[in-house]
Amino acid sequence: MSDNDKNLDRWMRVRRTAALVALLGAVASAQGQQPAGNATVNSTVNAAEIGRSTETWLALQRDNRAAGPDLPMLGDAASLAYQRYLDSFKNKIPDSMGSPLGSGGGASSGGQGSAQAY
Repeated sequence: MSDNDKNLDRWMRVRRTAALVALLGAVASAQGQQPAGNATVNSTVNAAEIGRSTETWLALQRDNRAAGPDLPMLGDAASLAYQRYLDSFKNKIPDSMGSPLGSGGGASSGGQGSAQAY
């Protein structure tokens, strides 16, 4: 059996497995649905659960309790990114972006669209 045949066979197995997983997910989703009579009671419970989990997730992000490790950028990618950063200073900031220096406002002045007329 050649390498191409092995790769084709492996690809077909991956496709069959993906189709099976998708089918099983659809069946599990269909079985998890509730009858219409319990919909109002369950929607209230689900809304409370969603609100609680959302608040927990936002607190986790805000407090930086689950940050991943810093990943270094290596080699050519780092060089190209740094060069793009340096090149960005060659371009003039458009007047449409506004400037907090001349407006006399606080931190809310400036930014995209601040000087645009609608």
